[in-house]
Amino acid sequence: MVLIPTSPGPVDGAGLGVDLVSRAFGAVLGAVRALPDAVASGATGLWPPGALVKSEVGQRVIGFANGAFGDRVAPRGDTLPSAMSLRLDHRRVRLDRASLAAAYPSARGRLVVFLHGLVDTERSWFHADEPEKGCSGTDFGSRLAAAVPCTPLYLRYNSGRHVSDNGRELVDLLDELVGAWPVEVTDIVLVGHSMGGLVARSAAHQAHERGARCSSLVTRLVCLGTPHAGAPLERAVARTAAVLERLWPAAPLCWLLALRSDGIKDLAEGYLHEHQWAGEEAERREDPAPPAGVRQLFVSATLSRSEDSAFSRIIGDLLVDPVSAAHPELDADRRWLGGLNHFDLQRHDSVHETVLDWLRETG
Repeated sequence: MVLIPTSPGPVDGAGLGVDLVSRAFGAVLGAVRALPDAVASGATGLWPPGALVKSEVGQRVIGFANGAFGDRVAPRGDTLPSAMSLRLDHRRVRLDRASLAAAYPSARGRLVVFLHGLVDTERSWFHADEPEKGCSGTDFGSRLAAAVPCTPLYLRYNSGRHVSDNGRELVDLLDELVGAWPVEVTDIVLVGHSMGGLVARSAAHQAHERGARCSSLVTRLVCLGTPHAGAPLERAVARTAAVLERLWPAAPLCWLLALRSDGIKDLAEGYLHEHQWAGEEAERREDPAPPAGVRQLFVSATLSRSEDSAFSRIIGDLLVDPVSAAHPELDADRRWLGGLNHFDLQRHDSVHETVLDWLRETG
């Protein structure tokens, strides 16, 4: 906790200086503390809701507000929803049979559910059709659906909340979806980018523990650039905040760094379960095997085209190192792709082909 000195009464010249510094310090700290609601107000007040839904910039603001501040930002209608939601054309789809039938008139029994990463929304799976850059089509899901019989579904969630909380909400959403889907659901494939992979893994475990309706239907889990063993960049931010906390003049900056949401802190360590972030140190490094019947694919990428180079190990895909993304200690199939960055994993043709080949191999 940071203590702000104040002057109780009349002050001399030196005391006046201290008092002015204290007042300035308090004003800066107050402004920093108001930042979460200021960003959310900007997102929902300065832009009309329709513009936020349709605009790529607006979508990025929504994703940032959720991912950076989590539950510190009060829900604001459907723009900053309080719960995970199914999205079509970036608008929420209600989970009743009539709404789902209207939204997905060609519904199939295999569902491929896409989960975005930190400070993002479902829009991150959509991109320009640029074959010359290795990015064909307009979204990951439609390309899969053109090759294998399935219905792609895009979810939006508050990436600033704990991974375990979002995993629990995903189980609830999938149970509702299975009960109301227009045709019988035969199997569910979860595809997560970055943090989305942790949310998918958490949901698979929680569904199994709860005996949820969707548990036996989740058969495949794809993680694209997911920091299973944690993200070094976020851990570096945490260490910086700890150092600055000891310096009184740096307290506003320290508090700004401490605004890191619960989701960001989970990402730093690769936490899937509540007991990992709330329990004793000995419990935190548990990396459980996937539930029986669930096959996992971990896709890692590096900027370098050489998998074993020092550059690949240090830089990785810019945000996640290849060892964390592959996590050799976990039971999973693994694929490595060179010459790609972290965000190419949501749009590049080689990633799509890798996932498609694996789905065909595993049935």
